[in-house]
Amino acid sequence: MLSTFKPSKLEMEELLLFDPFSEKRGKLGIRRSGSRYNISYIDINEEPIYDYTLICVHGWGSSSLIYSYLLKLLGSNFRIIAYDLKGHGFSDAEPDTYDLGLFTEELAQIIDHFNPENLVLIGHSMGSAIIQNYLCLNPERAKAAIVLSGAPDFREPFPRFLPLLLFRMDERVKNILLHLGMNMLESNSTHLKYLNIIREQRKCTPYHVFRQSLLNTVYAWKKGDELSNLETPILIMVGEKDQFTSVKDSLKLRELLPNSRMVILPGSKHDIALENGRDVANLVREFIEYQIDLEALR
Repeated sequence: MLSTFKPSKLEMEELLLFDPFSEKRGKLGIRRSGSRYNISYIDINEEPIYDYTLICVHGWGSSSLIYSYLLKLLGSNFRIIAYDLKGHGFSDAEPDTYDLGLFTEELAQIIDHFNPENLVLIGHSMGSAIIQNYLCLNPERAKAAIVLSGAPDFREPFPRFLPLLLFRMDERVKNILLHLGMNMLESNSTHLKYLNIIREQRKCTPYHVFRQSLLNTVYAWKKGDELSNLETPILIMVGEKDQFTSVKDSLKLRELLPNSRMVILPGSKHDIALENGRDVANLVREFIEYQIDLEALR
């Protein structure tokens, strides 16, 4: 039986900072269509036990801090890189298409820059679409992948009125809706003070990034037979009470991905890496260690 992660007092003191990983942050220049912009990334590299690198991609309107517990709990096991997509968190946010192609190319350049020999990709929600799209284009690049709160088609689970709702909006209205939306994304197990910090950080994502990412990435994601060709070992995790990407959506994903297994986290909603931080971290570690053991037997 999985238990809800309740951080210790010391862990909460460290996480209840606006950016608890400021000393681990760096900037990387991304080149696209003749222009250049900077993305912000967190690099936890503490002489880990295993020579494996985890690259973590967050979801729509979010930031790398969605992976705070993984960064804190798995740093001694693996090198972990979590970055802010363009327009999100501390990364540059000038006008752009903010489409699946942009974010996939961005991930490709990050992977090329760090060039890990043993790569594991982790994606949450929209980030899961980005890593799967990358794997469809580069099926041999990663040793394994982990999909958190994913779906093979976001147009079905996401409310169809969202694009209309986001047609014209100032920052104040956007932030009110963001506050209401996060109440649906998070369960009561998420520490309230930490939830408020995440909410404030999500307010930093400009309106035009929210809208373009929704239209051009979230609603653009739809995969079928292409996923059936992926042989990459994939762990799928989903919250039992997720209202956006439900258990049903993850089951569809598991049916499509031939080398996948699935875990349902009881009581959790959409942001499972925050709600069940220790459980998710343990499942990630055990899954990767199992892949390492399989590799050693070959």
